[in-house]
Amino acid sequence: MVNYILLFSLCFFIAIPSYGLGISQGYEFGPGDSLSISVYQENDLAYSGQISQQGIVDFPLLGSVNLSGLTQKEAKSHLEKRLKDGYLVSPSVSIQVSSYRPFFIYGEVRNPGSYKYQPDITLEQVIALSGGLKDRASRKKWTIQRGIDKATFLAKYSTIILPGDVIKIEKSFF
Repeated sequence: MVNYILLFSLCFFIAIPSYGLGISQGYEFGPGDSLSISVYQENDLAYSGQISQQGIVDFPLLGSVNLSGLTQKEAKSHLEKRLKDGYLVSPSVSIQVSSYRPFFIYGEVRNPGSYKYQPDITLEQVIALSGGLKDRASRKKWTIQRGIDKATFLAKYSTIILPGDVIKIEKSFF
């Protein structure tokens, strides 16, 4: 019996991360995200600002650095590697997201537009934020464009919205 409980507990805790793409697990930086970047014990090597529309930040010593499409861990590693190349012996970079880019909703909602990202917000909550569905709105055909590659997929009420998502609420014919 104890073995079954241990096995169940182990399976449960292993499965938890796969329930959805959380903002901390695989979020990729993109234009509009505001970052604060610092290098440990190097006060002159700091950046605080927004990623440009081209995905670039102007970092001291390094100049223009493309961070678009990189996760926080990848961006940290990229900057540390560039700083090791002739500048510092063992740089330790810290990246904080000051604010995320907005998400957008359009189509058959009462108040389409851009909205400030809030962690763990669901499509149901976004629809409520945008004033609710119009009378002719589809109750099932909702699509989301996500990421740099603009991958499109069908969404449900419980779909977690990420910064930069573009949500389309289709019109229903019946």
